Amino acid sequence: MNRLTRQTTLLSLLIFGAHLAVAQPSKSDPVATHEEHIDVGGHGLRLQVAGSGTPTVVFDSGLGDGLAPWREILPAIARFTRAVAYDRAGYGQSDPGPDPRSYVRVATELHTLLNRANVKPPYVLVGHSLGGAHIRAFAHLFKDEVAGLVFVDPISEEVWAAASEQEKEKSLQDQDAEVKNGSPGLRGEWAFTREESLRGFPELRSLGMPPDVPMALLVAGRGRPPHWVRSVLAHYGRWIADATEGNLVVTADSGHYIQRDDPAMVVSTIRRVVFPSVENAVARLLSEKGVGPALAAYREMKARYPAEYFKERTLNSLGYHRLQAGHADDAIALFALNVEMYPDAFNAYDSLAEAYMVKGDRPAAIENYHRSLALNPENTNATQMLRRLEASVPR
Repeated sequence: MNRLTRQTTLLSLLIFGAHLAVAQPSKSDPVATHEEHIDVGGHGLRLQVAGSGTPTVVFDSGLGDGLAPWREILPAIARFTRAVAYDRAGYGQSDPGPDPRSYVRVATELHTLLNRANVKPPYVLVGHSLGGAHIRAFAHLFKDEVAGLVFVDPISEEVWAAASEQEKEKSLQDQDAEVKNGSPGLRGEWAFTREESLRGFPELRSLGMPPDVPMALLVAGRGRPPHWVRSVLAHYGRWIADATEGNLVVTADSGHYIQRDDPAMVVSTIRRVVFPSVENAVARLLSEKGVGPALAAYREMKARYPAEYFKERTLNSLGYHRLQAGHADDAIALFALNVEMYPDAFNAYDSLAEAYMVKGDRPAAIENYHRSLALNPENTNATQMLRRLEASVPR
């Protein structure tokens, strides 16, 4: 049995499934990457930064891994926003850090690293395996700086709880042997996680629910222990279900390293968290701050988002919600922006005309129904409304 197969077999029983294989570099066009070694309080950490834009995507790896598993992912993310990968303390080119290597300590060091590297929030945090614990700790400590969370086959305390005593004992023994001659980072993190597992994961459980930000969960369905998918879904799935915006994928074609087996899916999942629902964002601002800030946010997103994330129906739907709630002026403002954004859409003019009609502005309603009809002569609603409106106009 070769080393890679042996590791996969042994660690498939564990809650994180550490894997020391190095991902292959990207074959796509190179992306300029800036690298630094920054002191975070007596020890230095190596980070790589690529791309520009906001929010910044920050990658955190599993047990045994530095930044290498993200080599194919980071350049792809850097093509639409800023991306950061780093070696945790004791891995790769980073210095060993103080013990215990708790999830809170690692998250705090990452926060210091980002600040001292002048990588400002907001952040979309991507955590693979044990990295899922670290981004949970970061979101707990610095929730106002977190714009999104992506869990890639993450650690789950429930998987360990579901394992038999024999499985636990065997896994601990095997992992102890694997870690014995590993890097300082691997030994330190395993020492903490080993103790956590024996105590029922008190620190991990203390972190509670993450903030209500756009969130995604990718779960590996191939080569995982029997309890894996059910236990991860039981723990993380309820967060996805309760989030204002959540995305969940269980992939039958990927093992624990989904970023290696299906990098395109990981990139597309991160991309959707970086560019969350336009309708949700505008609706929230309408409710909290009013139509002016909502329209300003829509324009800002229109300039920044990929074009495919925008649909004519978004402002149309929001406009009708406001119209039905008795806010005709808000509806007119939303429909007018929709006409500006989609000047060739007959339905946008039809909706604006209806809002003017509700407002009692007959000339504006007639004008926009005519524009709608010019774009679509088969728009029977515009024809009927014009017949009614023009018949009621004083001569």
